[in-house]
Amino acid sequence: MKFKTGLFDMDGTLIDSSAAILSSVKEAARITGLRIPTDKEIKETIHLPSLLSFRVLYSDKDPDEFNSVFLELMRGKFKPMIKEVPNARMTLELLREKGINIGIVTTKDRVSAEETIRNFRFPYNVLLAAGDTARTRPDPEPLLKAIELLDSSIFHSFYCGDTPQDIVQGRRAGVTTIGLTTGLYSKEELKKEKPDFVFDKIEMVLEML
Repeated sequence: MKFKTGLFDMDGTLIDSSAAILSSVKEAARITGLRIPTDKEIKETIHLPSLLSFRVLYSDKDPDEFNSVFLELMRGKFKPMIKEVPNARMTLELLREKGINIGIVTTKDRVSAEETIRNFRFPYNVLLAAGDTARTRPDPEPLLKAIELLDSSIFHSFYCGDTPQDIVQGRRAGVTTIGLTTGLYSKEELKKEKPDFVFDKIEMVLEML
């Protein structure tokens, strides 16, 4: 199979942001006077856009204030905790050199996603962020829209993510699915969703070509 399009999640796939997210959620809960969720609860909602994840965590509360505080903490106090996944930028650069177009498909808000791309100098052709489609992960719409914008097809595309929901989304879209253990999920947890590949390092994507 000749790939023309590489689609990538952002958090846990291109950047290691799990510690910043866990700290920001807990601090936002403390500041807004809400129950502080456990790591397990946060992990189970981390694949969602932040506003939706807070609706899950606090179903009886208005999540807008919490989300505002969370984003401020992620962009400020806990921003230094966010690191590039080792060799992420290099992998994207080498894919581009091989003629593969890059789509970054994330549940981050667009402001945060664009700032992250600038900070880490990730090369890309298309960015789809939270709110760019009517439906979100694990619905395949964001991936299918990225493929359309890149004038590609599902048969020539792969999607690389770090959560079981990423794999479900990729399967529903009909693309080749790659699970990465660079986030909060183990190889065994990812394999339960039957991805085409599971890699411990993002640069192993290059071995498929």
